[in-house]
Amino acid sequence: MRFSRFSRILLWAVLGGMLLSGVAVSGTRRPTPVRVRRWNTRLLGQRQRIVYERVDHQPVTLYLFRPDHAGSKKRPVVVYIHGGALRYGTARISNRNTPHNRLLVMVERKLIQEGDDFVTINYRLAPLYPWPEPLHDARRAVRYLSDHATHLRIDNEKMAVMGDSAGGQLSAFVGLTLETEGPYPQPIVEGVVDLFGPTDRHAFALQWRRRHGLEPNPVFGVMTWERVKNESAVSYVHRGAPPFLIIQGTRDRIVPPRQSQLLRDKLAQAGVPVEEVLVKHAGHELVDRGGPINPPLTVLADQINDFFLQIL
Repeated sequence: MRFSRFSRILLWAVLGGMLLSGVAVSGTRRPTPVRVRRWNTRLLGQRQRIVYERVDHQPVTLYLFRPDHAGSKKRPVVVYIHGGALRYGTARISNRNTPHNRLLVMVERKLIQEGDDFVTINYRLAPLYPWPEPLHDARRAVRYLSDHATHLRIDNEKMAVMGDSAGGQLSAFVGLTLETEGPYPQPIVEGVVDLFGPTDRHAFALQWRRRHGLEPNPVFGVMTWERVKNESAVSYVHRGAPPFLIIQGTRDRIVPPRQSQLLRDKLAQAGVPVEEVLVKHAGHELVDRGGPINPPLTVLADQINDFFLQIL
């Protein structure tokens, strides 16, 4: 079929509009770019952007916050890993007035005031980079900080990690699987704060099977039971793991309390120091459900900082 010059121009205009609006020619919608908001203005300290790896010629970054008058003394460091179902999110802590952001800001401010460093990391996201790539990045980021401790003036014997939701899952994996090299390996981090992170993927895999059958999951691929086991942090609990502080909302429907209880019980059985704080009336990301959350955010922030003070 031959088209007139006007018809060809019209056709290209329509196709171009479809692409610009995020709709591919095949009719499938492209992912909408996540809007990156400005940094939260209440964060303290000097912020330094660091490229800790390059993948496909693209930088993968972390941000190091340190006291304004840090000096040359090595300092303890807490590494924060963001959530977002391993598909969304960014290292940037925004100005959005959410319980999650308010808690992070309170924790960060206290750490900086105590003279410690605070790090928040980016990692590659599914479906372009499915599991275990996000985990590889989280491990590389923490190892990068440890390997470059002298240059960064970090005390690599006083490192801890914390994360929420999917970041809590990654934090648990880092604490349970990232070890020093040599004949007597030891955990690289001294402690883990897991905020409502998934710990056992069997329940999530069953839920996916009921809804989607054998269709591959965009993050975890085809869910064989062996893979599900390997993707569950509870599978890696061992004696000698670092202490854990687990914070879990009692009304969380995204990551039910049972997930945190399973990790708590496994750690306790292995003789690993663990404390679980159940937050009443708290849904996912500590949003209140049916009443004010208890303990409130200020108390939770104090409990987290006390945990860091004890282990670091």
